[in-house]
Formats: sequence, structure tokens, C-alpha cells
Amino acid sequence: MKKAILAISTAALLTGAPAAQEPAPAAAPDYDIQVIYGVSLLGLSVGSMQLDIKFANGTYEAHAYVQPEGLASTFTSNTVNAVANGTGRLGEMQPFSSWIQQVSPKRTQTVSIQYTDGEPTLVEAVPVYEQKPEETPTPEQIAGTYDPLGGVVAMMLMPGAGPGDKACGTTIPIYDGKRAYAFDMWSGGEQQVTRGAGGYNGPTLYCVAGYRRIAGWDAEHVRKASNTKIHVNFAPIGKGANGGPAFYLPVRMWSDAEVGDVVAIPRKVTINGKDWAQFFADGG
Repeated sequence: MKKAILAISTAALLTGAPAAQEPAPAAAPDYDIQVIYGVSLLGLSVGSMQLDIKFANGTYEAHAYVQPEGLASTFTSNTVNAVANGTGRLGEMQPFSSWIQQVSPKRTQTVSIQYTDGEPTLVEAVPVYEQKPEETPTPEQIAGTYDPLGGVVAMMLMPGAGPGDKACGTTIPIYDGKRAYAFDMWSGGEQQVTRGAGGYNGPTLYCVAGYRRIAGWDAEHVRKASNTKIHVNFAPIGKGANGGPAFYLPVRMWSDAEVGDVVAIPRKVTINGKDWAQFFADGG
């Protein structure tokens, strides 16, 4: 997948004497973010997701932990633990490695993916996935993909973003070690958050993603169109090297499920050791 990379270039006019050099742009500050999202369905708490991300020196390290809560915990005890890293700054994203473990009473599934030049070159699943050859994604179908957690980071960094409806990027292709799918992104414009979602009040970029299966299912499921949409309000956070934000943080996410909308809103946000309100009060 083509990745648009934001960069600042300088040029000197040759006049026969040494030209004055423009100062190099300042490096973007490092950011250490911890967010706990509460997830609800039909107004009832069904789970939480803790997301920890460090952006430093043009790289990212991410850790996510998802667990059921409330009524949902009486029906399932499935948990998801994931870590991922790679290069990443606003407009640029390339994964290095990923590790995901899903634990349920009946099964524990662990998948690790190693990348070379941004391509998934080594996949290990324990236990090994049993998959028909005709359902297995081809090298072409997984080229340029992100791991699932890397896909979340990509949405925050928006590689491929452009003007107009491309402001949220274009497509986030995902490969989880078994299935390949994509979130096709488009922008709904800017929205002002006034209800203090997660303690935030201010401008957001409203993005919508459509879910599309690529490979890893039987042919009937791949052909079947999905009506699932994911809606996200992204708040611009921090200061990037190009003068814009350092990244975008989801302050409200919702998706249409068969029995109602699933909604995720931050319960607690800490950035560089400061709570949400203090970070903005200090000019963050």
C-alpha cells in the first residue's frame, strides 16, 4: 500500500558563495500515552480496553489489553493482550513486529508477526491455524498490511491522509495471521465535541471506516458485503515536527452491531504523566 510521508524539505540558492542554511526543523517531542476506554452496548458496560503507546524518535511501541466487564463478564471471560512496534509519526507508519494473545476458557491463541521493510515475512500461530489452501491469503493480499494493533496506531497517525474526504487517510489493510481485511476510511469533516467525551472539549476530525473482507474466509463470506461501519472522533494532540498535531487520539468510537451500537469512550487519559485536563492546561 502506498504510504504518504509528510516531510519538510529545504533548498539553498547557489550564488557562487556559500548559501545561508535554513535551521533544521525541531524534532517532535516524545509522547507517552495511557488511555482506558469503557465499552458499552445498549447503555450497559460490557468491557474495557487499556491502550498504552509511546511515540519516541520516530518510532512507536503499543500495548493493548481488552477484557469483558459487567454483564458481559458473566457470559464470557475472553481477554486480548497485544503488543506491537514500528516506525511511526504523523503521516508515516511501518510495523516491525506484533504479538497478540486471545485467552478464553476453551482456547488460548497466540500469533506473532515479524516484518521486513514493512511486509509480514514471518508468522507464527500457536496452535497452528487450520485453513484450506483456497482460503489462505496470498502474498499479494497481505502485502503492505498492518497487524490489528498496528492498525489502531495507523488510524491515529493517518498515513495516506490528504485533502477533503481523504483527511482520515484512505485504507487501513489488516492481516492478523489468518485473515486479511481492510477498513476503507473517509472523512466526515470537523466536529466540535461539546459533551466532554472522555474529558475532552474541542475540535475533532470525524472519520468513518467501512469494513471489507479480503481473504481468510470461504468464498461466500468474502463475496458477502458488510454493512458494518466504524465511526471515530479524533482529537488532535501535541505538536508534531511539521507544525501540526503529533497524533490524533480517539475520544469517541462507535460501531453498529446487530443488537445495537457498541460505544467506546475514554474513562481516563494520561499523557506524559499528566491527566487529560492538566496536559491541555499546560499547553499540550
